Amino acid sequence: MVGRTGYTGEDGFELVVPPRTPWRSGSALAAAGVRPCGLGARHAAAGSRDEPLRAGHGRHHRDAAGIGPGLDRRPRGPRDFVGKAALLAQAAPRQFLGLLLMDKGGVLRSHQKVHTGRGEGEITSGTFAPTVGQSIALARVPLGIAPGDAVEVEVRDKRLRARVVKPPFARHGKSLIA
Repeated sequence: MVGRTGYTGEDGFELVVPPRTPWRSGSALAAAGVRPCGLGARHAAAGSRDEPLRAGHGRHHRDAAGIGPGLDRRPRGPRDFVGKAALLAQAAPRQFLGLLLMDKGGVLRSHQKVHTGRGEGEITSGTFAPTVGQSIALARVPLGIAPGDAVEVEVRDKRLRARVVKPPFARHGKSLIA
């Protein structure tokens, strides 16, 4: 089976082969010039685990929390689901944006507090991104915060400056951060 999941944000394919034939299949593909890039190979080749994050994809279940804006919120819309009425009764108090660390002295990580002019937020995933050359993160921040805004992140009991950006951070091995 061949799939194209886009997990890393880069072009590529995912192959699923019978359990007893992966090495034989892999050898045949390598002989044909296909470069392997399984999770382990991808991480080792890149030197970090930042690919999904660089592409603006969350790496953890907590990144999916607050996905409400992607749901059909029309009361009589074609897509009904359990809990829709409760979702419609709530305003979405947070939005999901990217952060780029501007100050030296830290790396953005999950659960760090984000201080904004409109209240606090929280980083859901963060890492140092070699392609970007800086620490990046996905964060849940208050509504009204926009790309280009300056915020502060608590890193080891000190506040470091970060800039709000719109993911993705990189694509095709090149930084998209201006």
